[in-house]
Amino acid sequence: MENNLYSSPGANLEKEVELRVLPVTWRRATRVWWSYLWRNLIAIVATAVLAGIAGAIIGGILGAFGASPKTIQIVGMPVGMIIGLAISIIPMKMILGKNFGEYSLVLIKNDS
Repeated sequence: MENNLYSSPGANLEKEVELRVLPVTWRRATRVWWSYLWRNLIAIVATAVLAGIAGAIIGGILGAFGASPKTIQIVGMPVGMIIGLAISIIPMKMILGKNFGEYSLVLIKNDS
């Protein structure tokens, strides 16, 4: 068996796990939602700051070349959207696998 440096030591071992599916209650849904929401709010603030910095740089460069404010806006808006999309995955990644005490949010492979 080849040793892969990027996998965990037991990654090739199959384990049987007994799944105990809990019902989706409002309390559980609210805990997951809140966990995602506050992280997402921080990501939105970070996006605004990064997009503002990127917009100022792009605006300064385009303005130095004589571009109109409308052109700067047309170029800068997609850049901000791309930054926002790139950062938006981070809060979701942070809560996947999180232990919520009574349960964990995990991904389970389907047999199909």
